[in-house]
Amino acid sequence: MALFPLRPTASKLVLPLSRCWKRLAKHCRSWLVLLALYSLTCPATAQSTIVIQQGHVPADSLFKLLYVPIEVPAGTTEIRVQEDYNHEGGNVLNMGIYGPAGYRPGTTAGFRGWSGGAKTTFFINAQSASTGYVPGPMSAGTWHVLLYPSTIAPAGIKWKLTVTLVAGPVAPAFVPAPAAAAINNQPGWYHGDLHMHTLHSDGRRTPAELVDEAVAQSLDFIVSTEHNTNSANLSWGRYARPNLLVINGEEVTTTAFGHWNALGLDATTLLDWRYSPRDSTIVASTAQVRALGGLAIINHPFFPDTVNRFQFGVRHFDGIEVWNGRWDARNEQALRWWDALLRQGRPLLAIAASDSHTAAPSPNQLGRPHTVVQASSLSRAGILRGLQARRAYLVADRQLNLTFTARAGKATASIGDTLSVAAGQRIQAAFELSGVSAGTITLLSENGVLATSPVTPRGATVVRWPLPPTFPRYLRVEVRSPQGTMLALTNPIWISSPSR
Repeated sequence: MALFPLRPTASKLVLPLSRCWKRLAKHCRSWLVLLALYSLTCPATAQSTIVIQQGHVPADSLFKLLYVPIEVPAGTTEIRVQEDYNHEGGNVLNMGIYGPAGYRPGTTAGFRGWSGGAKTTFFINAQSASTGYVPGPMSAGTWHVLLYPSTIAPAGIKWKLTVTLVAGPVAPAFVPAPAAAAINNQPGWYHGDLHMHTLHSDGRRTPAELVDEAVAQSLDFIVSTEHNTNSANLSWGRYARPNLLVINGEEVTTTAFGHWNALGLDATTLLDWRYSPRDSTIVASTAQVRALGGLAIINHPFFPDTVNRFQFGVRHFDGIEVWNGRWDARNEQALRWWDALLRQGRPLLAIAASDSHTAAPSPNQLGRPHTVVQASSLSRAGILRGLQARRAYLVADRQLNLTFTARAGKATASIGDTLSVAAGQRIQAAFELSGVSAGTITLLSENGVLATSPVTPRGATVVRWPLPPTFPRYLRVEVRSPQGTMLALTNPIWISSPSR
């Protein structure tokens, strides 16, 4: 296994907070200032203890797991953690925490939160917690703060954890409010973004702000995909809108080996990320997603250039995010990889998603691009079944709409379907497009380009392509701007013929 747990080489200091204040008083010129500070930080109804752990991560410990034990006594009602480390040289020390129920890789029973490198402080109590962290009972016992270096300078990382253990009145229990499972039971083509982030991981928006933007972009659904935490999934129901479906998910983020999205989880499911391609864990993890009716999607497989290149076997996954944010060379590379897999007979779903982190305008703006899914209803089950059937096409923004069909004799097939062609029959493909004023439409198969047509400058574009008597394995369509930027992309129509 490449993610090796490390024993912390740390010094520890435990001080009752009252002693800290006494020491500070000796050096404080004004008792009035001291009392004012105490009233802000230490309510009379609570008593606190400070635990300090510190140590050094050497440069050869990149991507290795460091668990720092914290003894939490009975009566503790809140844990506050502050992380300090030297950021010189681009150091990044990610952080999370596990309770006494278990912290070893392979179990998520003790999981209480993860913020990666997005936060250096967090708190947890029975009723509330920092974004990325899960409120709940504050069990006595050994908790473990997980430190995970994803970038280390040659000098290593000098770190310090200041943990405040607060004893006081127990807050009312947290009440989850997951998103509704359905909006309507009407069949149709639904527009949705499958990859995004809020303050619950490394995004810069609250869930409420993200929902507002999704409604403004006229999206029908979004999928919550925070890094390595399910904290947002527990509360999406608090931000419900009548025409917006929220589907639970998680971006399983193994920085050393790549990222993948679990789409369609229930609110309480958390997938562990602490494994390597050499383990068999990926098999069980993706199987767990499918058992819930969901899909496992490879994220941005060629981004960035130096880390996160996807290293898990493609055979374990249902699809590939071939279009992440603005179209660029890395998306072109992902498209070529997906098309090569299609030619090998692997019918993987292609999706587009914004991977949005910040509010519009931004390079990865919510809904640009996104995926349009044919579904039996605007519901979690309906959208996931549509994706599983690969009845989906990809667009640059909400203004684009298209239809793509193929016909042989009396049989007709649409995106994701298989067209059965009898001996002697010819195939005719038909394509309609709106919301684009310029560009080129290209019909492709496993043999490359079959036909091209220009986009009609005004109104809808309608194209009919009669095909030669040879039968392709599949047909798909791309729409590009005059500059070559992708505007729309379909999943294939598959062809079944007497020769196969």
